[in-house]
Amino acid sequence: MAMTMAAFDFDQADARRLDSNQDDEPRYAARHAFMATEDDAANWQRLQPNCLEAYHYHLAFDLGQVAGFKTGYISILKDGEVVCIAPFFITDYALDTTVQGAMKSFTRSINKWLPALMTLRLLCVGSPVTDSAQIAYDKNILLDSEIIRQLSLMLETVAEAEGANVIAFKDILERDATLLRPLLEAHGYSCVDNMPVARNSINFKDLDAYFASISASTRKDLRRKLKKFDQIRIEEHDGMPPHLAQIYQLYLNCYEKSELKFEKLTLAFFESLATTMPKQCRFVLYYFDEKLIGFNCLLIGNGVMLDKYIGMDYIHSTEVNLYALAWLHKIKMCIRDGYHTMQSGQAAYDVKLSFGAKLEQTYILFKHRNRFINPLLKLASRVLAYGNFDPALSKSK
Repeated sequence: MAMTMAAFDFDQADARRLDSNQDDEPRYAARHAFMATEDDAANWQRLQPNCLEAYHYHLAFDLGQVAGFKTGYISILKDGEVVCIAPFFITDYALDTTVQGAMKSFTRSINKWLPALMTLRLLCVGSPVTDSAQIAYDKNILLDSEIIRQLSLMLETVAEAEGANVIAFKDILERDATLLRPLLEAHGYSCVDNMPVARNSINFKDLDAYFASISASTRKDLRRKLKKFDQIRIEEHDGMPPHLAQIYQLYLNCYEKSELKFEKLTLAFFESLATTMPKQCRFVLYYFDEKLIGFNCLLIGNGVMLDKYIGMDYIHSTEVNLYALAWLHKIKMCIRDGYHTMQSGQAAYDVKLSFGAKLEQTYILFKHRNRFINPLLKLASRVLAYGNFDPALSKSK
């Protein structure tokens, strides 16, 4: 943790205090920094004790030095005690990031000739690597209007200093949006649907019980693919796995193939993840003819398995139907280790829905700092929303 403390620059911390004429009224303050500290770790654990995507996960991303992203943290204090921590990042964001299919070619051509129109400097609450915005707050206080006012003021201060023209809250879960949306709309934010989070509830005693929970056609297909199971060898490693360089190359295979590209993770990120979260990070490695052909990187704990990253050798993985076999192995791990939820994140909804996942909607709350441009951004956000380009989402609704 010495690296963490050394990396924190107190000179960059800013503070705002709400003047009060009454001594018995609470005093609020907001501060920000560009690196989390051990004090933040203790506060985060106090405010969000059962979250896997908390301090150490954000720290791994910080230490991973992912190109194109600058991260930071805003803390809101009430009477001197931290009551809210909001992670944020700053990046140049392409408006067509979540666009797919034929529309992508059109937006790319616009971006080629008018890059300033399609790319915005973004300050965003949340993280590029979390499934939802992990805003830690005191559940005894909730996120009241004064906390949001302090947060909004600090976001404006940071955006001004960093040259960001758009401020956003990324991946707000539906259950949190009920509280946050009216509070943020009072500060000029608009709301648009974003990519849902997929989850499977694990209440099965064995794999046969899982099969009984999905459709007959999917069950038949998975049983057929299960016959290839004895052709692969599986290893599970908590913390640092072997062959990390090969694992990273398998990750790059999936990254390059995907239409949805946002952050390009580094080898250093996976190293940091394994070392900062050795008891909550599990790598599952899949071998075919003693060749490493795939992996899953999972976060585990508190009865939950988060399926975070996957990588494959597409030639051999296709031969053995690795994606389906890996999914079944994760179901078996959940049953074996007593996890009640398997969260498989965003994208690939057609497959995840057929495998029994349920979706929770997320939202983006955003505003352009120029009130004349803001209406155009609102229009563009609705036209370019991910749900417009994924037939599986339309069908599920």
